[in-house]
Amino acid sequence: MIDIHSHILPGIDDGPSTLEESVEMGRLYAEAGFSRVVATPHWVPGTAWMPGRDAVERGVVALNAVLAKKQIGVRVYAGMEIAMDAGLGKLFVQGRLPGLAGSSYLLIEAPFQQMPAGWEQVFLKLKGKGCGVILAHPERCGQLAADPAMFDAVVEAGVFLQVNYDSFLGGYGRQAADTAFYLAGRGYAHCLATDSHDTAYRYPGRVQKAREAVEKAVGDEAADVMARVNPGRVLAGKGLHAPTPVTEKRRRKIPWWRRVMGYGG
Repeated sequence: MIDIHSHILPGIDDGPSTLEESVEMGRLYAEAGFSRVVATPHWVPGTAWMPGRDAVERGVVALNAVLAKKQIGVRVYAGMEIAMDAGLGKLFVQGRLPGLAGSSYLLIEAPFQQMPAGWEQVFLKLKGKGCGVILAHPERCGQLAADPAMFDAVVEAGVFLQVNYDSFLGGYGRQAADTAFYLAGRGYAHCLATDSHDTAYRYPGRVQKAREAVEKAVGDEAADVMARVNPGRVLAGKGLHAPTPVTEKRRRKIPWWRRVMGYGG
């Protein structure tokens, strides 16, 4: 598998503080079945979390050297998780914001409370600069979770959605879990990712259990598109596939669809 959202680099944000912990995260990734991981440290304008592109790329080179020396079969690529800001298009053109693994895809962090005023224009400007926009963990945004119809507008704007594996296991609460399954069922969960930060709490160790839950909900083929096919297409700079939406017949077989999508109960 491929992870397009990981805070694996040391000493750069709220991820691991030491190189040793980053290496241990790499080992856990390998054990969980991952071969490629995109390092996406936070980039938040006006804060201490504004790493330069060069610093991220140097960190990736250093980490890959140690992983190779220790024969850990994971390769790390450079990227960022970027807070939404009106000036992102200009920064991308200036080369200050790296696309995921050198592609034109930017990982934009969804706010946890509500989408900022003018979010449509932010995405429109980025796409006008040639960016592919991937919205990170939108199931954790309170406004979107409370009004799932907003996801139609986001996807219709040409934005792809990345859902966290742990959301399907209730790691961020029931509302995020319900929203994650809703997005998967609608065919809106284009990519799954771990959003790993450490080796004990937010790490890839629960990925297989989460994937089993996704497969049960949407089927093996759609789950594979989210977990493997689309993340691979991100790294290759190719267009993403829309996972096949779940049929109404299948929804009726699964209790959480009756709760999330209004099929009685």
